[in-house]
Amino acid sequence: MRNPHLRGLACGLLTLTLTAGLAGNALALTGAQSIQADFSDIKVMLDGAYLVLTDANGETVEPFAVNGTTYLPVRAVAGALGLNVEWQADTSTVALTSGGQVTTQTTSIPAKGRTIGMTLQADYSDIKVTLDGALLSLTDANGTVVEPFAVDGTTYLPVRAVSNALGLEVGWDSETSTVVLSSIPFTITGEEAQALVQGNLDELYLGKYDPSYLAMVDVTAEEAEASHLQNILAESEFFSLYWGIVMPENNESFDTMDTTVKNEIIDLITEIYSHAKYTVGTPVEQADGSYLVDVTVSPIDVVTRAAEVYDSGTYAPLNALNAKYTSEVLYSMTQAEYEAYSVEYANVILGLVREQMSSLGYLADQTVTMTISKDANGAFGGNNEDWNAIDTIIIGYPS
Repeated sequence: MRNPHLRGLACGLLTLTLTAGLAGNALALTGAQSIQADFSDIKVMLDGAYLVLTDANGETVEPFAVNGTTYLPVRAVAGALGLNVEWQADTSTVALTSGGQVTTQTTSIPAKGRTIGMTLQADYSDIKVTLDGALLSLTDANGTVVEPFAVDGTTYLPVRAVSNALGLEVGWDSETSTVVLSSIPFTITGEEAQALVQGNLDELYLGKYDPSYLAMVDVTAEEAEASHLQNILAESEFFSLYWGIVMPENNESFDTMDTTVKNEIIDLITEIYSHAKYTVGTPVEQADGSYLVDVTVSPIDVVTRAAEVYDSGTYAPLNALNAKYTSEVLYSMTQAEYEAYSVEYANVILGLVREQMSSLGYLADQTVTMTISKDANGAFGGNNEDWNAIDTIIIGYPS
């Protein structure tokens, strides 16, 4: 009930601000220079697949960082992005041209890389990089110019700068030390934000799965159905706890309760959810590219009205149950007798709530403002607190 179905990704994924454009040469380093390279098992992912990085001879090469900037072998970058590579020795130029074939292989399980710091000899020979004949100015995330260099005959350059120049998005997953490249923009439109919220609410509460929504969040109808059922189960457990049908202090749990009663609760919650009523407002774009989306919820009133009847002391089945099971009787029960009593009590509560279904209505509208964005792997996201706020008012429970 508290966890809406979203395309999450690993925590710690940071969007990088990149700068790469067309410019003339800055003051260049020349000759051999010692650099401190940090190998930290850095992996590279493009559109969800890990890249297998190799040099011109097919030998495995690993990314490394120098002063916080990640460097990749130019041929591997080109192979991943479908670029042709030519070394023009007379001008020390790495010439990249578009229109080639993707040659870098991918894998679902990347090989374990080294974790070590070491000194390398980098050959700075005023190496330039062009893309389709235009000279690239390569800069790091801070806008500082960085230069390509060669190590053991392999030319390296900052992957972020080149990727940005080619129109790819770049992110960094700190939990897995992965450079995340994406051909999908990290931006989100207002229409997408609205469709995401509408689709997610329909999935969770109504069990409806619009094909365009499923395609947007990249889930199957079966996965969406599983999310809907999980939400019903969570709400059913909360319902059981609220009414004291399940009492953890008596070592009771929703998972181990009477199967027939559990299924009846699930069926009741499914029916209540089918009446969920909400309106998704027009998204409002924010300065950071995210959107605020107002969701107006009309809380279903059946539990609130049932609680009022319960508290009034006028519900005959409940009074009869209490008369049958006095405190003296309850304290002298065997375990089997107590379990039978628990089933009787659950059925009284289910009957009470079901009686309210014939005149189902709604409490006063409540509005929750949600923040919707797209993260650094092109996945849609929202604040869990926002989703939880909606979840707590879909069905009105008295405080």
